[in-house]
Order: sequence, then structure tokens, then C-alpha cells
Amino acid sequence: MNRLYLLLTFNFILFTSAFAAEKDTSDTSNAGQTFEVKVGKTVMKISANGGRIISYRIGKNEFLTCQSQHENFGSTLWTAPQSDWGWPPYAELDSLEYHVEKTGDVVKMISKQNSKSGFQFEKSWQAIESDFIRIEYVIRNISATPKSVAPWEVTRVPCGGIAFFPDGGIGNVPKSSLLPDLQRDGINWVSIDKNPGSKHVKLFSTAREGWLAYALNGVLFIKQFPDIQPENYPPQQGEVEIYTNKDKSYSELENHGYYSLLQPGESCSYIVNWYLVPIPKKVKINEGSRKLTSFARKELIINNSGKLLVGQ
Repeated sequence: MNRLYLLLTFNFILFTSAFAAEKDTSDTSNAGQTFEVKVGKTVMKISANGGRIISYRIGKNEFLTCQSQHENFGSTLWTAPQSDWGWPPYAELDSLEYHVEKTGDVVKMISKQNSKSGFQFEKSWQAIESDFIRIEYVIRNISATPKSVAPWEVTRVPCGGIAFFPDGGIGNVPKSSLLPDLQRDGINWVSIDKNPGSKHVKLFSTAREGWLAYALNGVLFIKQFPDIQPENYPPQQGEVEIYTNKDKSYSELENHGYYSLLQPGESCSYIVNWYLVPIPKKVKINEGSRKLTSFARKELIINNSGKLLVGQ
């Protein structure tokens, strides 16, 4: 079925799906329960500890770093700007056990309340047809005072691939220590090798179209999210950020949502679609590959004006 027709037909109401989310009873390596969401040949595994995505694979091709590789592993949600909390993330939001609810094929996890930050997280996952996994993050202000915040998805992947995304032009973002190797046709290209360096490096960037892709081992991982303008970025952050630690044990693909003021009891929502697809042999996997950019765009759901159909 045509993806655009599917979205217009349902008018952004939460999709129904024939793909069930199920508890994974085979994994005993984590203290908390783990749950799987399957779509086609893609499997996502989520831990109730921190509501963290700990695996995302197609067949045997794993796309996330695991806990045995580094203490910073998998994919999670932070609040932006980081200057509001520093390091490490608050345990109630990042690592302690979440309450789990299953309704049909939707897995929802709710964190404990964190009084120091004044926030509580809610995360949900659902397979959409045979195409992608939809993730919704909710940040709730549980304090008695207004709080400004933006959602920040942080996804750790192995080094050795090529990241690329549409550049958003000039914007007020911090100075980067990691720079694109190439910009062609408005696309930033960043090759992430496996050679250890002398320091951690990070790219802060504007973006457009609302997507960030990573090609590795013949597979393309795409994160699709609502595009925002530079004036709506959280302070000292970019819409897209890429971080690589000096040991090259992992790299982070990061995307930010709208920076908003939440009154006590209010919440904000951030929807991200994840795709994991084999790259056809006819598509060249190198920096500046127009065929690779075209392939990525065709996997996404866009309307006639080229704007993403994932609500703010």
C-alpha cells in the first residue's frame, strides 16, 4: 500500500498493526524484563531498565552497541539542554526500572518521577505495517514550577559507517570538533572510522527534512523526526548532533525536538520513526552518493511539499 495514502487515510491517528509486541523470555542477561517489537525481518528489543532500546537488528546484523562493549550503550531519551543536569543522567529516567503496560501491539513504559529534574518520562513503541517502528516519547513536568525542556534521543551505534543528513544552513549552534567530510547537494556526510583518536569529538548542526541516516555493513538505519527551526533549538544544542568517543568503541546519533515551556502537569510529545533496511547492491555506499540519498528519502514518509508527516 502506498505509504502516503496510508498516512492520509488515517490522518495521524495512532496506527493499528498486525505485528504484536511480545515479552522476550529468552533473555536472562538483564536484571529487568525485556520486550521485543518486530516488523518484517527487523527486531527491536527494549529493557524495562531505563526504558532503553538495547538491540535493533535485521537478521543477525546488530545496529546498536551493547552493554558488553561500553557502559554507554543502546538508545535512550535525555532532556535538553544538558547544562540543566550535567552528568550522569538521573537514574529514575535513565536506568531504573520503568512500569510496563501492553495494550494490543503497543508497549508503553513509564519512569519513576525524578524530583530533582522535575520530570517523568513515558515511552511507547509500535510496529507500523511492514515498514518501520514508531516511537513516542513524552516528557511530563511533575514539579510545581514551569520548566523549559526539549526531548533528546541518543542512539549509540558501532563505528565504521557513514552518517548523513540534510544540512539546515546557518544557525546558532555550538562550535563543532567533528566536521562533515563532505557537503554535496545540501547533504552533510560524516565518515566514522574505527581508528582510536586522542580526544572525543562532536558535531553540532542545523538540519532540515527531519531525518538522520547511518549506513553500515550494507544496511541503512534511518531516524525520522519532526523538523524544527534553529530558533526552537534548546540552548547550546543542535537539531542533529554526532558524537564519537576517542576509543571509537561507539558513536552517537542524536536528534533534538522543540524547546518548549511546560507548566506544572503539562507534557510534550516527540515522535520518531525508525527504519532498518538492506541497501540494494546497485546503490553505492560512499560519501556524496546521490543514489544512497535517494534511497534514504524513498524509505521515508513525505508529503507533496517534502515535509515529514510526523506531527510536532
